[in-house]
Amino acid sequence: MFTPPPSPLPPRTLQTSSSEPKSLQMTDVSCTRPAPIHSSRSRRKYTLTLRWTIILIPIILITITVATRVVAHPMVFDAFSPSSTLDWKSWSKSLTDWSLHERHKVSKSPLQPMILSDRSSLPLIKRSTPSATPAPTVPANPSLPTPFPQPYDTTLSSNFSTISCYNFFLNMTQTNALRSCRPFSLLLTHSQAFTEAQDDINAMNTDIWGTCNTGISQSQCQLNMEWFASQLHSSCATDLSDQNIMAVNALIGLQAFDLMREGACSVDPVANAYCFLEAVGNSDPSSYYFYQLPLGLPLPKITNGACNSCTQSLMSMYLAALNSENATSLSGLQATYGDAVNDLNTECGSSYAQATTVAASSAPLKVTLTSVGEAWAVVLGVGVLWTLVIG
Repeated sequence: MFTPPPSPLPPRTLQTSSSEPKSLQMTDVSCTRPAPIHSSRSRRKYTLTLRWTIILIPIILITITVATRVVAHPMVFDAFSPSSTLDWKSWSKSLTDWSLHERHKVSKSPLQPMILSDRSSLPLIKRSTPSATPAPTVPANPSLPTPFPQPYDTTLSSNFSTISCYNFFLNMTQTNALRSCRPFSLLLTHSQAFTEAQDDINAMNTDIWGTCNTGISQSQCQLNMEWFASQLHSSCATDLSDQNIMAVNALIGLQAFDLMREGACSVDPVANAYCFLEAVGNSDPSSYYFYQLPLGLPLPKITNGACNSCTQSLMSMYLAALNSENATSLSGLQATYGDAVNDLNTECGSSYAQATTVAASSAPLKVTLTSVGEAWAVVLGVGVLWTLVIG
């Protein structure tokens, strides 16, 4: 009888009890995937690369940002600049461009007034008195016009960068905290009714009395203006950065409230008349222009008509303010006072007005990233560059 050879197949494993879970029945140790093992060398290289990346990216970012604004730099740096507007094709091409590029101009500080260097094209305030008119004496409790002239009494334009800034101006101009204080610093440049009142010297006399005699005390009004200035900083941050003329000039006017009220309310003791009224009634506008200095408006060509006790007293008032602890908020006056002293001393004598030792306000160098998106774009760009370098 023929006996078949042994089967070549491996012996079967014993079946488990049918009561065991199916998952256990199919478990085979030989099918388990081993855990990945990194060599110590790879781990050290990875850790070292990560550490240097964390250290060098901020350094490279700051270096590129500063270099593009301070010195001539390779064009490739502009690809990672926060202000870069290159498309993808141009951006890729710029990565290989190492030709020199001139430094980028730094924008003016938001606190800087709009100063024009060409005096022949200055936006001078309208002065309505064509011929000499004697200034009336300071009135005694006159009847004030109703409504009293208010700043921004014409329709506000929508030329704002943000709706929050536009809403701030709408709310500020309607609140009693501003209207009751009758700020001369804003009336002088932003009130059509106040400007038109200069056609009638007696009406202007009443208006000046009203700005000097408010139902709210001067100290409380000063606190109100400081609060408005703080809110303007917050609500109009973008507009200030964009040098929106409405926002910048309003901030300067709010900060100059106390000083300009003091100047408008000063009285000529000889004539017992407001000095400002004498400037308005004078056929020579030279003295009038000195009331604009705290607003950042420099003097046009003046004559020796400005050589009077009121102008000299006003300049002494300005000097004291610039030497006080509040000088930092008077950016408009800081920018105009020095040239005004030179012009006045040229016309009136070398020692008529005193120069200040306080340095004129200047725009500080600021390294800023204009948005979170741009910041991430720069970080990503530098990260790509660093990856190419270490790779």
